[in-house]
Amino acid sequence: MLDLHKNARPDERFHLQLGPPTPVVSNWWLARIVRWQNVKLADGTPGSFTNWWLFGNAIKWYTGTAKCDGSRTRMYWAGQLDDGRGTPYVPDYSQHVMTTTPKEMFTLRFFTDPSAPKWDTMGGA
Repeated sequence: MLDLHKNARPDERFHLQLGPPTPVVSNWWLARIVRWQNVKLADGTPGSFTNWWLFGNAIKWYTGTAKCDGSRTRMYWAGQLDDGRGTPYVPDYSQHVMTTTPKEMFTLRFFTDPSAPKWDTMGGA
């Protein structure tokens, strides 16, 4: 059976959502903002996730209510999140593992270069 919390810390929270988050990028003179769409909470209601860079790469932060966990999504697709009890799960490759772990919903960093926005690295996009 599927166990999204297999080998996770006790405080981590995960759920599946259909389809990957998609980025909408805004570049301003001193700022770059990446707002993510198709972000869902565990109950299916819309969530949010946004990255900001100011002054090039000098200041970067992100905040949101849910974000995609790229590593755990790949584990799910590879069948590595089976608990060994009952019928093994069959991965649905259109599903993505999302996290709503509170400590994953905000960060502040300095001198971090922005990368291309991809669903599996939302925090670094």
